[in-house]
Amino acid sequence: MNTTLVDQQPLSQSMTKHPPSVSSSSGATPVLIDVRTPKEFEEVRIPEARNIPLPDLHKFLDELKVLSQERPITLICRTQNRVKIAYDYLTNNGVSNCRILEGGITAWVNSGKPVVRGRKGISLEGQVRAIAGSLVVLGVGLGISISAWFLIIPALVGIGLIHAGLTDSCLMGMLLSKLPMNRISHPPIQ
Repeated sequence: MNTTLVDQQPLSQSMTKHPPSVSSSSGATPVLIDVRTPKEFEEVRIPEARNIPLPDLHKFLDELKVLSQERPITLICRTQNRVKIAYDYLTNNGVSNCRILEGGITAWVNSGKPVVRGRKGISLEGQVRAIAGSLVVLGVGLGISISAWFLIIPALVGIGLIHAGLTDSCLMGMLLSKLPMNRISHPPIQ
């Protein structure tokens, strides 16, 4: 699998032998912004990457605008769903020189590029699946044993999953990303 930056040369040409902290095609060191949750970032990340979870991106908009004038910004997530939202948000709000890591951290790892590994945790997507499954089982169990009205719970979960699939936006994921276990404090971007 060849990892590339959208609208840029393949990473296999510019970053295969060196970590991404070396000069990009423009000569400037790219700023790597990983928009996954802190738990996902802690588990595996690209060396030199900075974690700014998608829900916190707005807090760093002014800083990223200025920084993008000096250095290219490369956005990273697991597979590319969240990073597309981040890219649209940043480019629509004046952040120039912004790119997406094609295939995300998954493609990066699969192609044998350097990573930093930490403690394994449950990803945001895994948390959503576990809670959705638990709510379905709970709702069906209560619906069978106590009252059919409890079947509303799995119906609502199903509606939420359909909405998430059609819009590529998950309300439960956004809510879970705000929990303390899915957040970290941020030092200044360098």
